[in-house]
Amino acid sequence: MNETLIFLEQKVFCQSFIADILSGFITSSVFLFALLFLFRPRIKIGCQIATHVKCYGAHSNKWYCFKIINRSIFRAFDLRVEVIQKIPMTGPEGKTNHRTVPITLVKDQYNYVAPFRVGEKSEYALWFLTTDDISTMLNDNEHYIVELRVICKHELTGLGSVFVKTYSKHDIKEGTFKSGNTFEIVN
Repeated sequence: MNETLIFLEQKVFCQSFIADILSGFITSSVFLFALLFLFRPRIKIGCQIATHVKCYGAHSNKWYCFKIINRSIFRAFDLRVEVIQKIPMTGPEGKTNHRTVPITLVKDQYNYVAPFRVGEKSEYALWFLTTDDISTMLNDNEHYIVELRVICKHELTGLGSVFVKTYSKHDIKEGTFKSGNTFEIVN
């Protein structure tokens, strides 16, 4: 029995063994941190909703536009966008819940979004359009909000991310978004 304890003390629980375990743990932690945080998609969402009237044939519609930018150096896959109106409702215990009403977008999914690159083309920036009257929805009650959710995956790892932005009636601006890496709205 003593021989076994001496062997364990000299060969297994020695400084080099403990140093190997610690260095392996630190290396694994750094790799996991890089994988989970650095390789997730980075989507930026515009702070305002652009609105403008556009005529197509005999019909003219008021369009509400949301803009997102893929700021990561990797492509984003399986991008989905959801826009909902959140209406606060008081529950039986006096706590607030939200009833959600979906807002219909012209297109709400993309299989692929280009990575961020400085240059002429801005394929990394996307607009999402709706003709639902968001101004009226938000003006009905000062506590109503519109929420934009962007869900996408990283190109290499498949790790997903969810990005959320809420808008109030003060966030609607007349005009259209400028092209490229900006959320500026011009008339």
